[in-house]
Amino acid sequence: MFIPGWLISIVTFPGVIVHEIAHRVFCDLAKVPVYDICYFRFGNPAGYVSHGEVNGIKNSFLISIGPLIINSLLCMLLTIPLIFPMFILGAETTSPVFGILAWIGFSIGMHAFPSNHDMNNFTHEVKVSKQKGILYLIALPFALMVKIANLLSVVWFDLIYAGGISFILPMILL
Repeated sequence: MFIPGWLISIVTFPGVIVHEIAHRVFCDLAKVPVYDICYFRFGNPAGYVSHGEVNGIKNSFLISIGPLIINSLLCMLLTIPLIFPMFILGAETTSPVFGILAWIGFSIGMHAFPSNHDMNNFTHEVKVSKQKGILYLIALPFALMVKIANLLSVVWFDLIYAGGISFILPMILL
């Protein structure tokens, strides 16, 4: 089933907002100046962070994958209260609170993957960097995996990922 990306962004706007916040958090941690930020808009892209020059592969990596870290953790934390009563205790979950938590959690999880633009910024930093090491060796394959995940979003891979970290991982951990 094809649903336009702009419609998905509107329905899952909490995830877009958290995605951009994650970039901002890691820019601040790396002491990279942020010039402009849009947490959500009706357009393409649905949100963005314009920042200054990043110094080093590590900082570029963290800024690029910030959403993968923060969105994934928040998705799991918001959906654990759903999983525990439903699957562990066998309780009924008809409260609207459960529906709202599920929507927010899934929305955040669906926007965990860095965009292709994020990965292009990272791979550029890797190519111009003089630093070598383990991060250098895994950088390009990691960026390629993220780009493949983004391509697979047309077959709902982002939703599958959100479901995996919402239900499967908490069930394993609990």
